[in-house]
Amino acid sequence: MRQWREGAKSGILDRHEPPIFSSRIFQVMSETKSESIRTAPLYETERMKINLLGDGDESVLQRVFTEAGDYFLSITGRAEPDPDAAEREIRACSSTPGRAIALLSDVGTDEAVGAIGWWRGSPEPNLALLGMILIIPTARAEGRAHEAIEGLEGWLAEQGITGIRSAAGAGDTRAHTFLTSLGFAPLDERKHVSLDRGRMMIALFEKSF
Repeated sequence: MRQWREGAKSGILDRHEPPIFSSRIFQVMSETKSESIRTAPLYETERMKINLLGDGDESVLQRVFTEAGDYFLSITGRAEPDPDAAEREIRACSSTPGRAIALLSDVGTDEAVGAIGWWRGSPEPNLALLGMILIIPTARAEGRAHEAIEGLEGWLAEQGITGIRSAAGAGDTRAHTFLTSLGFAPLDERKHVSLDRGRMMIALFEKSF
């Protein structure tokens, strides 16, 4: 396992994540912990455990989505998730080979601090699509988004994946800054069909490892 280094401290970098191509959501109570997650961590970083989510974990994910509601602003135009966002996300992951959503929880307190989603083997067999990275407000500006993604890259490399791709709105310069700070390089811009906002331009980014 690689050595995890501290990510950038900018609150902007932890706040702005590339848009996922489906819905998401949350409001974390102080007692929200990951005891409802039945699986052992998929991987760990210096400060976080990353646990895959599945059937029965919808309420945990929905609370995270609600707390990080501003994540959805660039996707749906509203700073809140749809009421069934977590249910839809987990159902989509369960029915799509290689697609996964995981909870980020603090190693010391076991409290949920965010979520990360990816699609292994998409858009090509040797690539993975980073579809979601969100951090709740109380855990931002600490480099956790960088740490989670770097950890995911290490795990994916062990599975034979050689690169990761992501996307952001063509005009979302802060998301572009976030991705380039992680070592992603821009590819091109193209139209993407959004169920909430019609056709919109997205910018594609890719990173090899």
